[in-house]
Amino acid sequence: MKKIILSIDGMTCSACSNGLEKYLNKQSGINNATVNLVMANATVEYDEKILNQEKIEEFVKQAGFKSLGEFKEIKFEEKSKTEKIKFIIFSVLAVVLMYISMGDMINLPTVPFLDPHLNSANYTISLFLLTICFIVYGFDILKNGYKNLIHKTPNMDTLVGIGVVASVIYSLYNMYLVFMGNRHLVMDLYFESASIVIYFIKLRKIH
Repeated sequence: MKKIILSIDGMTCSACSNGLEKYLNKQSGINNATVNLVMANATVEYDEKILNQEKIEEFVKQAGFKSLGEFKEIKFEEKSKTEKIKFIIFSVLAVVLMYISMGDMINLPTVPFLDPHLNSANYTISLFLLTICFIVYGFDILKNGYKNLIHKTPNMDTLVGIGVVASVIYSLYNMYLVFMGNRHLVMDLYFESASIVIYFIKLRKIH
C-alpha cells in the first residue's frame, strides 16, 4: 500500500468533502480515503499495482473537484492569499453593484447615466456586465454544484447553482422585454441577487 496527500480545489462545505470521500472509497484499488475540508486535502491509501497519482486525480475530477497535486502547506497559504486579493476586488464590485441596483429604492443619490427610470438600457446593461464578472468569479461553485448533481451527490453548491441560474435566466428574459419597450420591468431584474449569493459563498470559503 502507498499513501498520498492531494491538495483539493473546489470544496466549499462538509457535503463536498463527504461526497468526495465516499466517491473515492468506492473506487477499486483505494484502500482508504479521508478528506479534510479545512485543509482542503485528501489522504488516499491505495494499491500502487492498480492505481497511480494520475488515476486518483482523475477520480477527483470525476467527483466534481480538482486536484492541485501533492499537498504542501506553503502552496495552500499562497493560494489563500491570492483568493483573498480576488475577494477584496469583488467586495468593491459588490458594493458598486448593490449601489446601482438598490440606490434608487432607498433614495440614495443616483448617477443619471445609470438611473433605472431615465436610462433603463444603461442600468440594465451595467447590472448584466457586473453579474457576468461574478459568474466568472464563482464558476467553480456552479460547475461543482452541477457535477455533484450529475453524480447524485447534491450539496450546497448544487443549491447555489440552481438558484443563480434561475435568477439569471429570469432576469435575462426581463432584460429582453425591457429592450423591447417594457421599461416598467426594469425593477424586476434579479442579477444582483445571483451575484451577491456567489459573493457570500466565496466569503464563507475565504474564512
